[in-house]
Amino acid sequence: MLFIRLFTLIILSGISLSSFAGLCLVGQVKEVGTWVNPDANTSGITKAIFKEECRDASTTVCNGNICSTTSAVKLVYTSELWGKCHPSDCYWGKVDGVYTSGNWLRFYYDHGFAKRTVWGQVWSGGINWLDLVVDTDFVDPARADYRFRAWMQRL
Repeated sequence: MLFIRLFTLIILSGISLSSFAGLCLVGQVKEVGTWVNPDANTSGITKAIFKEECRDASTTVCNGNICSTTSAVKLVYTSELWGKCHPSDCYWGKVDGVYTSGNWLRFYYDHGFAKRTVWGQVWSGGINWLDLVVDTDFVDPARADYRFRAWMQRL
């Protein structure tokens, strides 16, 4: 009887612990989505895609021959941007970022010749417009750094 109670306790403990390890809440950030620049003549960003992903954040620690794994997941925000190029727009790649305490998505792109910080925030007056800001810091001190800012429209 003691064995059955002990076994039941172990099983129930395992279920409750593992149920918390899988929590990852998505859909909480209004900035997630596909955004396009309505200005066909822009020389800057033409399209932005912001996504949320739940990723494995489990860790394993070993002490001698005994290892233990702590299961976990983490919420990660990603950005994919396209800049104006000819004949087709230039893909900037996919990077991870964060959602700041000021309610902005923030990402860093390192293109070698320049480092760029990308900010995105939905307009407080509606969910279909995104304020997109890109600060460009050139490696070459002879090139002037600049800021690109545009209102992007949700697709």
